[in-house]
Amino acid sequence: MIRPVLNKAAAPFFTGQVAWRAIIPATDLPPVAQIWMAPGRHVVTYPLPDNRLNIVAVQERDTWAAEGWHHDDDPTNLRAAFADCAAPLQDLLAQVDTCHLWGLFRHKVADHWHNDRIALLGDAAHPTLPFLAQGANLAIEDAFALAQITDAQHNLAQALHAYQSARHPRVSRAIAAANANARNYHLSGMPRRVAHIGLKTLGRIAPDAFINRLGWLYDHDVTTSSV
Repeated sequence: MIRPVLNKAAAPFFTGQVAWRAIIPATDLPPVAQIWMAPGRHVVTYPLPDNRLNIVAVQERDTWAAEGWHHDDDPTNLRAAFADCAAPLQDLLAQVDTCHLWGLFRHKVADHWHNDRIALLGDAAHPTLPFLAQGANLAIEDAFALAQITDAQHNLAQALHAYQSARHPRVSRAIAAANANARNYHLSGMPRRVAHIGLKTLGRIAPDAFINRLGWLYDHDVTTSSV
């Protein structure tokens, strides 16, 4: 509601993807996060407290006609979308008895994050797709940076300008990385085969390289930096 006060009103755009979300019991599953990739689709699973497993399954679609962003859906539709995938994944989806469906929409990074008395942070300023698991984290970083900068700079107008200048490059880079994941997770045909060969080779010769490429993201500590 505040974003249009600072920026021109604009409807969010459909990204061409929908996401199912579900939670199942996970008593005997290892406590690790996994990504299951298929042409035009992927599933992320990760553990929750109390021996539960969170499932986020994404599928590419041309249109999203339903109003709203949160809908009950038949688990049969979820299972059908991944019926040709690995047996362990199908075993997990077979346990889903309740699921919800979202259309994935987003705005671009806002041009203006503040005026002389209002400031945006988190999704209000820079909504992101859920393919890097950084939406909440970026909002927390924004809040810390905003507090830190306004505390150090007594001129509020200058402090708010510094806040946007400091945060804009990092959140834009994170959003670009999330968008890239959305493409890379859904590769098909020859690009998919080439990418998988590359990942397997990299895993053998430099097992830490894949995660280290995101050192700029995961090693950043907003509490010890000027941003």
